[in-house]
Amino acid sequence: MDSNSEFEAVASLSDLAEGAVLQRVRSSGDAVCLVRYQNEISALSDICTHQHFSMSLGDLLANGTLQCAWHGASYDCRTGEVKQVPATSPLPVFQVRVEGDQIMVGPRCKRIDGKYEPSTVRVP
Repeated sequence: MDSNSEFEAVASLSDLAEGAVLQRVRSSGDAVCLVRYQNEISALSDICTHQHFSMSLGDLLANGTLQCAWHGASYDCRTGEVKQVPATSPLPVFQVRVEGDQIMVGPRCKRIDGKYEPSTVRVP
């Protein structure tokens, strides 16, 4: 299977305004939280690693952290790194790219030494 076949369109650029978050579900069943912050798009797991609440129901803060609405855990919107407890594990990060006006999400990024490889794409 080539890497292109692992990517699928999940939203259009017009669906995701600057400073917004949006939930989409991939055909694999993975719920992803799309984030548009400072003209970059990232895709993270939509499930908080603290207690399995939807991250897309949370807030994108001015400093680029995504905060869970349930218990306040927060994560870097680009790397999934925990920025505020009670979470202790990072949010999984998905590969992301833009083709035309479509936001394409691919497989999860690799986790190396406890951190996910970041994956963002600049909006043209």
